[in-house]
Amino acid sequence: MSWQVGLFAAETHLHVDTVRTWRGRFAHGELPALADRKHSGRPARFTPAQVAEAKALACQLPAETGVPLSLWSCPELTAELTAPH
Repeated sequence: MSWQVGLFAAETHLHVDTVRTWRGRFAHGELPALADRKHSGRPARFTPAQVAEAKALACQLPAETGVPLSLWSCPELTAELTAPH
């Protein structure tokens, strides 16, 4: 298959460098090479389930959980999430 990087980039609204990067990865390893690579940086400290739980709690009013506040503060939200239940 022959195609021009610039034309493909314009049709897909991607930057030419992005198209070149992914085309090169595909050329060296075909479809498996297009899988996400490991990202640098600190590993996640919380599981996706823990993140979802924290977001759900933050979206509730504290009074709904029995906490006598009108709005969550970061320390109060942390205390509620880490308290044994």
